[in-house]
Amino acid sequence: MSRGLVLGGGGLIGMAYHAGALKALDEMGLNPSGADLVVGTSAGAILGSYLRSGWTPQDFSDYAHGVHPNSVAGDDEQEDEVRRLFSPLYSSHLDRARRMTGGAFAAISSRGYFRPGAAGRVPLNLLRKAFPSGMYSTEETRERFHNDLPVEWPKRDIFLCAVDLYSGARVPFGRKGAPKASFPDAVLASTAIPGVFPPVKIGDRQYVDGGAFSATSLDLAVEAGCDKILCIAPLGYRTDETLLTRDPRMWPPMLIRSLFARALKREVTQARGLGIDVFVIRPWLTELKQHGTNSMRHHDRAAVVESSRTGTIRLLEDHLDHPVIKDLARANQRVAKKARGV
Repeated sequence: MSRGLVLGGGGLIGMAYHAGALKALDEMGLNPSGADLVVGTSAGAILGSYLRSGWTPQDFSDYAHGVHPNSVAGDDEQEDEVRRLFSPLYSSHLDRARRMTGGAFAAISSRGYFRPGAAGRVPLNLLRKAFPSGMYSTEETRERFHNDLPVEWPKRDIFLCAVDLYSGARVPFGRKGAPKASFPDAVLASTAIPGVFPPVKIGDRQYVDGGAFSATSLDLAVEAGCDKILCIAPLGYRTDETLLTRDPRMWPPMLIRSLFARALKREVTQARGLGIDVFVIRPWLTELKQHGTNSMRHHDRAAVVESSRTGTIRLLEDHLDHPVIKDLARANQRVAKKARGV
């Protein structure tokens, strides 16, 4: 039996959602940290990499609440941190316009629409130089990852999903046959949102956020042989509360997430069609009101953690008989017995 933990993308709000979901799982004796494989994309790559490096669900919750040793306390200090993490690369309105154009080009390129032969490489390279991509620097983030994370990859399997900017191909760093990269650089590549942050160079290739291909990449866990998969998908949503869809305030966040939700549904359906047990944790519609349309805001992440925690507990309590949940419970019981020397 092989267990997979799939952590999807979702920006800063997605990171907070992951923290709350992981905290809920831990509180209910369902800590998924011992999964045989972690697949992380964008925000999920950050959570997954820290999880594989020894962080606990409590650590993520404490960080969001500003009480972790690595976090900063106080509103002013948090604002300073955000300013450092989102340091503008543009120096004028013209430069900003150039970078916005380059960002649009990067977003299109990452979808694989440009696959030039040798004759087309020169003009494309000239275009990229004339219109650089990325509005904000990643140097502060790079330094943080290199300080917090080991250079070498963890012993337990983890795939960090990025996209080759030139080909549009998904690249799961950490999987056998993938390009070599240091662990922190692979995390950085997986989080380089096209248009927001510049591409990350690894070897002679440029990489951007893996969410340009799939917000979850659940299929990688299937291909790796996992037969029990827990997926946390901040960009998905549950449709149990159908009456809420009539509320116009729900339409913008649902519209933004609709493409991600449909892609996730396809991945889950394909996995279940192969006889694989999949359990998905995703926001209730009531949570989408709080998440809104700006996934990169930071000021209310503690509130998002708490709503995610309570929403996940509610979901888990309704599905305690699900094969993935029952398997997680047994695995955690074995770990607890081993710790007690039983």
